[in-house]
Amino acid sequence: MKDDGFMNASDMVLRIMKNLDPEEFRRGNRISKLWKEIVESIKSNSINGDNIGKNMASHSRIIDFENGILLVEADHPGWIQMLGNYKKYILKGFQMKMPELKIETLAFRLAGSNAEISKISRKIDEEKQRNADELKIEREEKELERRGFVYKKDETEKRNVLPPEIQRLFDDMKNDIENSKN
Repeated sequence: MKDDGFMNASDMVLRIMKNLDPEEFRRGNRISKLWKEIVESIKSNSINGDNIGKNMASHSRIIDFENGILLVEADHPGWIQMLGNYKKYILKGFQMKMPELKIETLAFRLAGSNAEISKISRKIDEEKQRNADELKIEREEKELERRGFVYKKDETEKRNVLPPEIQRLFDDMKNDIENSKN
């Protein structure tokens, strides 16, 4: 640092670089390169054989990785939708090439938005809990049925059933229409 309180650019860069973990930096570069490799390998089914993967890769980038979630940013909602269509393929590619990462899912955000993995992770955790709760309720209902308790259908299902005489009228009308076509 100079005596006047200012730091020259090379000292500033050196100070910043000291705080970076080289292994984390290498891993981040490897993840980014692998993202590009996997996404670019996606081929279009169109007749002219466009490589849609190259376009998707050029319009997206990895932002963060935490708790098994890979956060991807794209510059247009259309690219996010297209990447979402290939989510399983991309995840499989990462699981094959970097299984140590244990990537469970991809999350997407639009460039310029402030979505963070912590918020996304919370939503995923809530969804997992909701699914677990639904499975538990389903198991409990089956156990009650097994023990002889009858599950009563709710009133909305009962309302959708027509009285037999009206159902017969509709069936007769349907038969008359079908017979008139012949």
